[in-house]
Amino acid sequence: MKTYPIDEARAQFSRLVERALSGDPQRVTSYGKEAVVIISETDWLARTRAAPTLGHLLAQYAEAGLLNEDLMHRPWKERPLGVDFD
Repeated sequence: MKTYPIDEARAQFSRLVERALSGDPQRVTSYGKEAVVIISETDWLARTRAAPTLGHLLAQYAEAGLLNEDLMHRPWKERPLGVDFD
């Protein structure tokens, strides 16, 4: 993955987009720090499908009946805030 400072990326934006569309992500930095990565929309959509959200995973477990009381059991006792401090 090639890295460009933001001013160079701005000047060569079309080239960065072409490279991203051909499957080569392009990194852009701002003030020497990593800022963004330019990838094709196809790659982006494939990535989001491959990495489901926590909410999606919990919904799958709930639909499958895997979230039961045993999983939700807390082995610790609830304590009021600040009890350990005198």
